[in-house]
Amino acid sequence: MAKEEVAAEAAAPKKKSGKLMIILGAVVLVVVVAVVAVVLLMSGPKKGDGEEGDEVAEEVVDDKTPPIYERLEAFTLNLADQQTYLQIEIQLMVADAGVQQKLKLRMPEVRDAMIRLLSSKMPEELSQQEGKNALADEIASQLNGLLGVKQASAGVKKVLFGSFIIQ
Repeated sequence: MAKEEVAAEAAAPKKKSGKLMIILGAVVLVVVVAVVAVVLLMSGPKKGDGEEGDEVAEEVVDDKTPPIYERLEAFTLNLADQQTYLQIEIQLMVADAGVQQKLKLRMPEVRDAMIRLLSSKMPEELSQQEGKNALADEIASQLNGLLGVKQASAGVKKVLFGSFIIQ
C-alpha cells in the first residue's frame, strides 16, 4: 500500500501543474490577442481626419505603384531677347516605365524640342509663377505630342523644375 500512496502523491502534483500551464497559456493568449487588437485599432484611420484624409487615402489606392521620374540634362540657353540666359533642370513624372523608355530612346528629339521651346520665351513670361506653370504645361503637351500620347495620364503626367535660373 505504501507504494500506491507514493504513486498517487506523485501523480497529484502533475495534474495541478498541467492545469496551471493551461490556465497560464490561456491568459497569455488573451493578452496577445488584446495587444494585437489595440495595435490594429491604433493604426487604422483616425476619426476627424475630414475629407482631406479621405482624399489622401484614395490617392494611395489609385496610385498602387510609386511614381516614375525621368531627369533631363540641364539646359543653359539664351531666351528670345538674346540678352538673358536661362539655366533649368527638368524632371518628368511619367505614367509608366514604357513611357520612360520611349523618352530615353528619343532623347535627341526631346532635347531639341525643349531647346526650341525654351529659347522662344521672353524673360518676363518666365519670371512669374503663372509663366512657369504655363511652361510646365507646354512642355508636357509638346513631349506627349512627340511621343504620340493623346492623354497626359498615359504619358508625361507632370513637369517638375529642379532649378530655374534667369540671368
